[in-house]
Amino acid sequence: MKKIFLLIIILNNAFAFGQWTYVSTIPSTSAINCISVVNQNLIWVCGDNRAVYKSTNGGVNWLSRSNTLPATGINSISALDTSYCWVGTVTGSIYKTLDGGNNWTLQFSLAGSFSNGIKMFNQNYGIYYGDPTGTGQPHQWRYTINGGTNWILSPNAPIASPNEYGLLNAWDWTDTGKVWISTGNLIAGATTARTFRTSAGFGGGGWTSTGLTGTGNGDGLYFSSIAFTDNNKGMCSSNGSGDAMRKTTDGGATWTVIPNPPGVSNYIPFNMCGLKDGSNLIFVFLYTNSNKCFKTTDYGTTWVAEPLPVQAASSLRLMQFLSPSLGYGAGGGGRFIRYGSSIGISMINTEVPSEFSLGQNYPNPFNPSTTINFSITRSSMVTLKVYDALGKEVASLLNEFKNAGNYAVDFNASGLNSGIYFYTISAGEFTATKKLMLLK
Repeated sequence: MKKIFLLIIILNNAFAFGQWTYVSTIPSTSAINCISVVNQNLIWVCGDNRAVYKSTNGGVNWLSRSNTLPATGINSISALDTSYCWVGTVTGSIYKTLDGGNNWTLQFSLAGSFSNGIKMFNQNYGIYYGDPTGTGQPHQWRYTINGGTNWILSPNAPIASPNEYGLLNAWDWTDTGKVWISTGNLIAGATTARTFRTSAGFGGGGWTSTGLTGTGNGDGLYFSSIAFTDNNKGMCSSNGSGDAMRKTTDGGATWTVIPNPPGVSNYIPFNMCGLKDGSNLIFVFLYTNSNKCFKTTDYGTTWVAEPLPVQAASSLRLMQFLSPSLGYGAGGGGRFIRYGSSIGISMINTEVPSEFSLGQNYPNPFNPSTTINFSITRSSMVTLKVYDALGKEVASLLNEFKNAGNYAVDFNASGLNSGIYFYTISAGEFTATKKLMLLK
């Protein structure tokens, strides 16, 4: 089947200070199909041409982890830590590593299928969804209770309608029981497609479908993005012309058409991300003649556009957020981007300082990492940027609203040459600049 991707991002006005910035490109430059963000530093990605990479510094540097995998595309990935990781392939196979990707073990394979997503909630329990092998065959929605030794077909796994297939990363969950999955009708000019839901988990099955209508194109009609913020409220979006956005307030039993974000129509949706922290925040990436990013906290009543870096010109295929102010995205050309706060920002203590200050980085000189401390006496919008000796900005470490307190920022300069650099903070009316030295 064709790969169908979507990335849609919707954000809260309260977090309008956020921004997407380019971080790096994986060494192979293969398209990244999926990411697994364990924490702000530990991130795994997978993609075309057997690409599996791991980063321990928030995506600044990447280590290949695919040596013993077959020479095929990797579509889905789910990691628990630096050692345990699972991937799904374009040939419908699941592999697991226990040693950080040095060795991979085949756990499941079904000829004629195609991996669309995998999620391990712990070392034992996980869920997987792949394509049916054909019309009249079950969608390959499977679960494991023993770390993947067995992958069991979900009870009542839906039977595929003619031309119905799965969609990459087109699923979401609020816990292990409540899961939603969208499928696509890949016949040219299709006007109907389905989305599914269960409140009993993959192990309980009980899948219920809802038919959705739209105006497809030559690739058919596919609702290739879906995101929920709680058990009842969520959004999804399809390709094609007309108003392609939908929202639900009853857990996906019914969907209401809502207007597209301003200025876009006849787009491809790649992925949607909903935060489950009470912010009602949903992110969405759309592709028309270029990538576009939007955010909403009222399920599409209002939209805010989020500019993307020039390096993100190709399709962005997936995003994950750790908080409303920290997220990651990736896609075509192996590009990896970050939203919001920089890597390694932490509050040192909750004591309110008596004055604004910017500390000298330590160690200094350094190679390649150093720490910068700063203090703010009241809640402020804070930016912290690094410039070279010619005054050119080379890194944006912080650009967000912070509460009063004392903070430490870790700066990794692996991508910079040895030399003298300057870092500048702006917080309210306070600005300060200090010098640092990178010696490699």
